[in-house]
Amino acid sequence: MINENWYPALLAYLRNFEQEMPAEFDSLLFSRLSEPVRYDKDTLVLKPGDIADMAYWPIAGYIRTYVEYKPEQDREHNKQQTIGISIPGKVSLPANSFMNQTASAYFMEISRGSIMVGFRHEAFIELGKQMPEVFVLASQIIAKEDEERNFERKMRAARKAVGYAMFLDHFNPVVESFVLLKDIATFIGMRDETLSRIRTAGGYGDAHLRK
Repeated sequence: MINENWYPALLAYLRNFEQEMPAEFDSLLFSRLSEPVRYDKDTLVLKPGDIADMAYWPIAGYIRTYVEYKPEQDREHNKQQTIGISIPGKVSLPANSFMNQTASAYFMEISRGSIMVGFRHEAFIELGKQMPEVFVLASQIIAKEDEERNFERKMRAARKAVGYAMFLDHFNPVVESFVLLKDIATFIGMRDETLSRIRTAGGYGDAHLRK
């Protein structure tokens, strides 16, 4: 069941940045958005070297960004390092690649079970030409990413259990229904086993975890 209130929620989010948008903004934006899409499996939507064509509004679920590397102890296989997880109720986009049409440096994956609405770069440019306020709005959204980076630094610098609690509070505990614990662990900056011990000691339940 798709929440029918997703568009008013998106508009409310955008108007938090820019109250004085032209009256026709609401209808013009809606006509340029994709239909909501439900993802029945983890779906890679961006790879290193690709140029981002889409920004996303999450009706439900999460987007994970990650890089791959070869660990010292096993040069034969790549491992993933999660470098970003989308925040509920906020637009998610690979800012530099989308805005500047440059090659992405990382992978972007929509988690299984998520429901997303897309906004193509071409539609963004068209709308911005009609009302330049759209470009100002986009720059304000991207500027907020600096605050997010500050939070992530504090989370990783905290004691392990505190960092995990900060993560759940910031991203909502439902994130664990969409993103695997091993990927959450690399994002917080700890080993899988460490996160498992923290969850056991803290009495966190497992019923909602993604399997």
